[in-house]
Amino acid sequence: MPWRVKSTITGGEPLSVADSNSYKAKAARLSELSNDFHSLSACWMQTALQIESQKAALVQSQNNCFNKDFCQPALQNLPDSSECRIKSSQCESMSNNLSELSTLIIRANNLYSATEYKNREAFDNLVAIGTTIFPITAVPFFASAGFSAILDMTQKSGMKNFSKWSHATAPIQQGFIRGFSKHFLINPVTGIPIRLFSSIQERNDVKHSKAPVATFASALSLFSAKINDAKQGNNLKVTKLVLPKNAQSKILQYRGNNIGQALANLNNLANGNLSVHPPKTNPDAATIAIQRFKQKNGRTSWLVTIPGTDGKPKSPFGWPQNAEVMSSSKSVRMNADSTRMVVEAMKRSGIKPNDNVVLVGHSQGGIVAAEIASDYSKQYNIKHVVTAGSPIANHAIPEKTWVTSIEMEDELVPTLDGASNPSRNNWVTIHAVASKSDNRSNRKEDNKQNDSKQNRKSNRKENRRPKNLFEKDGILVKNVPEEGTLTHDLNYHQAAYQDASQLSSKQIRSQESHFSNVLKGTLEETTLWQGVMQH
Repeated sequence: MPWRVKSTITGGEPLSVADSNSYKAKAARLSELSNDFHSLSACWMQTALQIESQKAALVQSQNNCFNKDFCQPALQNLPDSSECRIKSSQCESMSNNLSELSTLIIRANNLYSATEYKNREAFDNLVAIGTTIFPITAVPFFASAGFSAILDMTQKSGMKNFSKWSHATAPIQQGFIRGFSKHFLINPVTGIPIRLFSSIQERNDVKHSKAPVATFASALSLFSAKINDAKQGNNLKVTKLVLPKNAQSKILQYRGNNIGQALANLNNLANGNLSVHPPKTNPDAATIAIQRFKQKNGRTSWLVTIPGTDGKPKSPFGWPQNAEVMSSSKSVRMNADSTRMVVEAMKRSGIKPNDNVVLVGHSQGGIVAAEIASDYSKQYNIKHVVTAGSPIANHAIPEKTWVTSIEMEDELVPTLDGASNPSRNNWVTIHAVASKSDNRSNRKEDNKQNDSKQNRKSNRKENRRPKNLFEKDGILVKNVPEEGTLTHDLNYHQAAYQDASQLSSKQIRSQESHFSNVLKGTLEETTLWQGVMQH
């Protein structure tokens, strides 16, 4: 069965009170009508059952009837129960459609997103308090995570068991991480050394985040960075790949001047699916893309595409760098290998302080994008940041920068900051849920029934699926196996944004419009940059 994704939205510019009340009233009325049609469907079905019961009784009495001429008309005068069943089915179908329409109005206009946000925060705080006071409760949580990961390693199942664990524990992940990190800081045995190591990192520095996870990451990076430097070196080599002149604007599949295309380019870049394969590519290096757009007024704008952690031995986007870019220390974040690589590539690309810049990143790439928007806000004019599966809630992204965040509900990575993203007019977070769907098989059966010679011609127009057909069951996730994968896979985030986009809410339209306006104009050049660590 295929996987489908449904999205909800938090943040963004809220509706006016009048519009919100109007949409709520319409949704409530549709829900009432749905209930009415459901009741009507039940009445039609009850009528059908009564007719069938009476018909059965008349048939039995007819067998015992001495005057057949009298009994036969009574049986013939009974209405056909199949008509009642058809009416019942039609009413139930109408009820379901009205209910779905009511739900879509609520989803598309985020009518209860503020309440859901508060409820989620309250639940996370409750879990965090319990974990802080009774840390023993977190042992099963982390033990089961480790067990599922070990099981995947031994069975070579491709993170199948860990994916199930992540899905089962999704509601409590953020609260557990928040509470467990607080306990480590409160407990004198662990808190004193953590704060000491963190303060060493933050000396002569501005501490942007007081979040427990950021403090913990700062202390951890004091050791992990040194160990990693000894292993792969601390000298960063950034190389611009030489591309044929006729391929400089075609290296990526899409222009990337809307969010959907930018996410597609990000996915292709991460997987090496390039339209043109440049020579002298280093397979052990991290690769990012920088695109230059020229507007009619002569201004230049830039799109920087940053894939996530690749785990390569000499890559600046390794696993240890995650702790550095999530640190509470500004200097640690700025000196992270992954940050240095992107900033160096931006400098050498010729991005000027007044040029408009858009950053798009997945996982660690999204964290780096948020870090640059936070700590390089004076050096660069970061207009928009798009992240997929990135824990960025603790980054002090300035108010001038628009943010579009995409997070899967059962995805562990975005919860690693132990906090929910801020809710503001120009920061939208898309929350999405992935589930298996059997619609494809149902559609095949319907197509078989409609493929008879007598129906083929009459149903040809009806069965033609328009390109802009609304997918009420969510967007199909492409390029994932039938058994599914970890929802940290970028294919899920692409489907999540597509579903949020088809809802056409005011918040998503605003984000898309701002993104496109920043990058409007002619795509002049696409450059690829590789980074590798060496001694």
